[in-house]
Amino acid sequence: MILVNLFAYLMVGNSLYNSRKHYDRLAEVATQNLAKSLEGNFSDILDKMNIVLYSVGEETEEQLASHGIDKGALSAYAKRQVQVLPEVDTIAIADSAGNVLCGSDGITTSVNISDRDYFRKLSNGPDQQLVVSNLLKGKVTGNWRIIAARRYNNRNGSFGGVVIGTIDVDYFDKLFSHLDIGKYGAVGVRDADFRLVALHPKGKEAASQIGSNIISQKTREMIQANPVTATYKTVFARDNKERMVTFRKVAKYPYYIFATISPADYLTSWHKEAGVGLVLLLLFTAMTAASARFLYKSKMNALLHAEAKRYGDEMKQENEELNAALVRIKRLEGIISICSYCKKIRTQEDSWEQLEKYFSEHSDAMFSHGICPHCADEQQRIFRKAATSHKEGANST
Repeated sequence: MILVNLFAYLMVGNSLYNSRKHYDRLAEVATQNLAKSLEGNFSDILDKMNIVLYSVGEETEEQLASHGIDKGALSAYAKRQVQVLPEVDTIAIADSAGNVLCGSDGITTSVNISDRDYFRKLSNGPDQQLVVSNLLKGKVTGNWRIIAARRYNNRNGSFGGVVIGTIDVDYFDKLFSHLDIGKYGAVGVRDADFRLVALHPKGKEAASQIGSNIISQKTREMIQANPVTATYKTVFARDNKERMVTFRKVAKYPYYIFATISPADYLTSWHKEAGVGLVLLLLFTAMTAASARFLYKSKMNALLHAEAKRYGDEMKQENEELNAALVRIKRLEGIISICSYCKKIRTQEDSWEQLEKYFSEHSDAMFSHGICPHCADEQQRIFRKAATSHKEGANST
């Protein structure tokens, strides 16, 4: 029973282990697909912003080349581009000194962006490719934003200024809110400095607030070892629970997309399987235990029956031997007819037997022959007498 149950438990345990690995693999694939999809959306937004900023930069260069910048016309043009790309919050144009000239929002507040890293990078080189900043706070609104910028030139090719587009991080909250990631899952975006850009759902702890750069050491190590993408398990500080995590580096841009799913969500079906398996194992154990108990009782009954039969046979044999002994005793207790001369005994069959033979057959007695002193003296006397007679006869002859 123990071996059969051990085999059953090993089989069910192995099945549940493989099933658990299968669910883990499905969770890995789910987070990988989700991260890849979000990374593609994020990259597409910035790619489309690059096209829009390129168009505004071309318009700005044409105005500079012809009659100078017309702030009203340029603001209207920028506003139309924002309408084409609703992901963009605002588009603004700044001169070579970093002063914002105009923008799609129509704000005329004087703002200088010359201290921004993206501005310095674009002003110090002829590269007109898109430059995307890390997470920044807007100088006017104070809101967290992502800023993309392109350089535009004067007619002689010198640095004329930058065209910038901003994305409010609230956009990602709205985008992520439509995702079904389970009760304990989460998706998020972090910049190159690991500062949190967006997170759904948000928590109340400090690590879940926009701008926080608190991440697990495991995540830092995984990004360092796998700069593009990786899937792993880690424990979240927000609730001290394990998650399956996949991150992806956004192509060409300094951002990471994170997709996580909790075992509490993706192992629900596995827990049901494990519960059913455990119930079946318990039933199987109960059945085998009952069967073993029945077989044990049957075996014990058979053994007891065999023992009783053996004991009965022994008793029967002993009774037969006892009865035979009693018969012999009765024979010895009765009147025994014995010859007065030769001492033979008459049997029940009217035959005469030697005394020794009769008692040997009718009792457990055994005989050993010897000679008593009286008979010994008598035999010696007879022997001497015979010898003397023999000698006298010889002499006379």
